[in-house]
Amino acid sequence: MATYLQRYDGEWVDVTVRRNLACCDCGLVHEEEYRIIEAENGTEHILKRIVRNNRATANKRRSLKARKEGIFAKGKK
Repeated sequence: MATYLQRYDGEWVDVTVRRNLACCDCGLVHEEEYRIIEAENGTEHILKRIVRNNRATANKRRSLKARKEGIFAKGKK
């Protein structure tokens, strides 16, 4: 099972490596990639591509469901 790093609001992130991005609330996971290209006029552009990862999403949502039904369930102490 994949592990995800906790990121915080305003935190700088190294965008030179491929990574998965997961939503904390719904568990939707995307693969995130960046590419730097040089345009015809000599300027450089950073491109970003995000693709949904269905398998990782299913695993993440299974984990979230287990946590909600387990020790984090409402009313349990």
